[in-house]
Amino acid sequence: MSEMQEDLEQYLKYYNMERTHQGRNMKGKTPYEVFKKNIPKTKEKKTPNSVA
Repeated sequence: MSEMQEDLEQYLKYYNMERTHQGRNMKGKTPYEVFKKNIPKTKEKKTPNSVA
């Protein structure tokens, strides 16, 4: 079972992070690059003890 898991993880890494996608407006980027680019940026929360 662990060998199957390793194979799956290796495939998913290749599929999402290494191979370029040929879909519309992907422009040769990987799915992960497009996903990461489209995640909304969050503002840093300041705590009362934080130094500016």
